[in-house]
Amino acid sequence: MTATTYTIRVASALLGTGLTPIEDASVVVRDGRIADAGPSSTVASDGPEVEVAGATLIPGFIDAHVHIGFVSPRDVLWGGVTTVRDLAWPPDEIWPLVDRSTAADFEGPSIIAAGQMLTTPGGYPTRAAWAPPGTGYEVASPLDAPKAVDRQLVQGASIVKIALNPPAGPTLGAAELSAIVTAAHDRGARVTGHIHGLDELLKALDAGVDELAHMLMSNEVIPDEVISRLVEQDVTIVPTLAVRVDDLSVAIENTARFLVAGGRIVYGTDLGNEGPKPGIDRREIDALHAAGMSLMDIIRSATSSSAEYLKLERTGAIAPGRDADLVATEPLAGAASLTTIRGVWRRGLRVR
Repeated sequence: MTATTYTIRVASALLGTGLTPIEDASVVVRDGRIADAGPSSTVASDGPEVEVAGATLIPGFIDAHVHIGFVSPRDVLWGGVTTVRDLAWPPDEIWPLVDRSTAADFEGPSIIAAGQMLTTPGGYPTRAAWAPPGTGYEVASPLDAPKAVDRQLVQGASIVKIALNPPAGPTLGAAELSAIVTAAHDRGARVTGHIHGLDELLKALDAGVDELAHMLMSNEVIPDEVISRLVEQDVTIVPTLAVRVDDLSVAIENTARFLVAGGRIVYGTDLGNEGPKPGIDRREIDALHAAGMSLMDIIRSATSSSAEYLKLERTGAIAPGRDADLVATEPLAGAASLTTIRGVWRRGLRVR
């Protein structure tokens, strides 16, 4: 699509931050942003009309846990994901890519990032086979924590990531972890964690970690009192359920109980880590549904709710003033409809 102003007409659309379903909807795009959206009978069409017959228009998905260096950004965008958050990659590679993704004609999603994963000397991911050199940054003492945090934030990190993964090596001590969290919070940043098991989760909660980058990677049931504590401390979880190669049932059950207790879930796949394919991940949607989320809840966790949590004011909703990050799918009748894609727009440019 080369016109700077045009109108998309679809059979239905999910409009606004509340994802209100509207039949026979039109969306006016002007200079990459949404100028108007609503029932076709009330929207004044402007410019060429692009009809996607029978389709449902939704906001582009946000994947809050990827390692974008492993995949083609174009494939990610083509698959319906218009924004990603990278959660550990070498700085000399990720920050230039983040900068390039700010261009309207970038052939991939918009990218925000954590930069390097903070860990103890020799800890995960410094010796992980998947991680290129520089993916981790070692913090040897509490005195090193402010420097480590500043190193990420000065380069543009949207969040600070820590690792507590004892099967893969030593882990940060309580003093180092607390110093990292304090330094991040003092600078207005959140902390997310790769948390292996229950002991590490308790350590993270004691330190004030804000987010889990996965549901626990161990096959441990989280006790009710710890679920309550997660909710009380306003911890957000990006479950990445489908990335597991073993039985998903415990992780799904932990997620279900967290949801029932009132916890916040944000969609993410751990793209780049073995199983997930670029784009909207059918397996993750199925797993979240098994945890008790409706299809609309899942869409919300990947669009408007995610944008609010990640402080992305320009995307995540089909609403005037927002970037025209849009996906046309088959009518929403189940998980399969989300991965049957009829069109993708990023900042108003149609890429599929």
